Formats: sequence, C-alpha cells, structure tokens
Amino acid sequence: MADDIMIKHVPLLCLQIAYDILVSRLFYFVLKPLHVPLIIAQVLAGFTLSPSLLGNFEWVFSLFYSQYGILAVETFANLGIMYYVFLSGLEMNSDTILRSRKKGTSIAIAGIVTPMLFGVGFLALQQKLIDKNDVFAQTPKENQGEAYLFWCLALSVTGFPVLARILANLKLLYTKLGKDALTAAMLTDAYGWVMFTLLIPYSTRGGKPYLSVISTLMFIVFCFAVVRPILTPIIEHRTSTNTWRKSHLLDVLTGVFICSYITDSLGTHPIVGAFVFGLIFPHGKFADVVLELSADFVSGILCPVYFAGFGFRLNLPFLLKQKNAG
Repeated sequence: MADDIMIKHVPLLCLQIAYDILVSRLFYFVLKPLHVPLIIAQVLAGFTLSPSLLGNFEWVFSLFYSQYGILAVETFANLGIMYYVFLSGLEMNSDTILRSRKKGTSIAIAGIVTPMLFGVGFLALQQKLIDKNDVFAQTPKENQGEAYLFWCLALSVTGFPVLARILANLKLLYTKLGKDALTAAMLTDAYGWVMFTLLIPYSTRGGKPYLSVISTLMFIVFCFAVVRPILTPIIEHRTSTNTWRKSHLLDVLTGVFICSYITDSLGTHPIVGAFVFGLIFPHGKFADVVLELSADFVSGILCPVYFAGFGFRLNLPFLLKQKNAG
C-alpha cells in the first residue's frame, strides 16, 4: 500500500502543486499592473486545466482527472483551506468586532443586506439559464431556500486576509478608510461564518440538523469561555519569559486539527473549527510568529491548490451549451 502511494499518489500531487504554483505566479505577474489579487490568479491557473482548455486533451485529462490525482489533490487542498481559515481567524480580532465603529458597522450591514436582495435575482437567473431538462443542473424546489442562502453567503462574504493585503499594497491599511474597510470585512466575515455554521447542517438534510447547530454553538462557547482563558496565560508566560520554540508551531497546527475534527464530527464543517481556533488564539508576539512562519507556506503552497480547484471545476462548454445561454 505504501509503495502504491509513493508510485501513484505522490508524483501526481507534486506535479499538480508545482503546476498550480508556477502558473498562478505567472498569471499574477502578468496581471499585476491591474492590481488583480493573487487568489484570482490561482483560480485562473486551475481554469487552464479545466475541460474548456487543457483538460480537453485526453492525456491531460487522464493525468490530472485520474482517481489518484483527484483524491490526492482534494486531500491536500482541504488541509490548505483549513490552515488558511485558521490564519484568517488569527488575523482577526474578536474584541474589535465587539467594539466596531458605527461607520464600519453601517458599511457591513449594507454589504450584507444588498447581496441578500441580489441573491434572489441571481438564483432566478441561474434557473432560467440552465436547461430545464437537465435534472442534474436544476435546483430541486425543496432546496431553493438553501440555494438562495448559498448565493447570499457567496456574494456577501469578504475575504479578510485578501482585503488586508490589498489595502497594505495600496498603502491604505492604517488610514481611516482602511480601518473602516477592515472593520466592515470583519463583521461580514463574522456574519458569514454564523450563516455557514447554520446552513451546512440543514443543506445535508441528514439526521437532526438543529442538533448539529446547537452542539456547534456550544463548542464555540466552550472555546471562548474555557479554552481561551486556559490558553492565554500559557502563551503570555512563554512569550514574556522567551521560552517558546519554533517547534511549538506543531502544537498550534495540532490544535487546528483537533478543532476541525470536532466541528466536522458535530455535523458542520472542519473549517468552522479551524476558524474558531484562530479567533480564540491570543494576540501578541507568539501569534505574530505563527503568522510569519505559516503565512508564506499556507498562501504560497497550500492555498494555490485549493483555489485552483474552483477554476479546475469551471466547465464553460457546459454553460454555453445551455439553450437559454445566448
């Protein structure tokens, strides 16, 4: 079994990682004058392997779309999004959310309500464009509510780390405009995670979804009320006495795994646990070290594989062949 993994899975995974990183960097370099975020370049890198482009060639399809290739890259990508979300929570400050400015709050409310209004229109447009005879593409009537909420969630959530890097590149991070934008992004992200936590159990339609929601909320309260007060003095003591080591980063990553496993077992999603662990992590020198040591690896190696998956799944020929697309 080990030989099978080394022969079939590992080489394909290395090839896919190398391709996603190199091509995304190439797109980012070409589109840099347009101030395009790196995440867009990563999606475009995955799109080059979609059935619309290189995936149309049989040898490319058999290589990247094989059972071994998909399994390995999906596992790697899920690890990437877990740590990316953890770093997102680590960069955010829950105290700032609770003491947010009125202007930032009003911007966040507008950024939440407006997409909810557009969500209905986009859902109706999607159903109109998709061929009604295609039973796999149509959204069943009993799932219309979940589909609408997914549209609202996708349109309203602002990627906090992405926005922070954009503002830093534009030298607006510490201006009043930048602070208001970051505050609004924090609030919309918090709203997005609450909606995500509530939506996932109900979208699966398995068992008793309300139990998943209640148990997940109880776990979040437990993290803030019990885990954080225990974690804070330990980290502050190690920081003040300068007794922390870089190997302690492994303990942090283990905590991400544990929280992700718990929320997944409760019926929501692993990234909810990763985000909560990042949110309860005490801010300070040690958190800065974790960000410094992890950010480049996560954003430079793990994330390109995950975000490339969005472009990888984009099937333009399927969309264009719909009768109502023209």
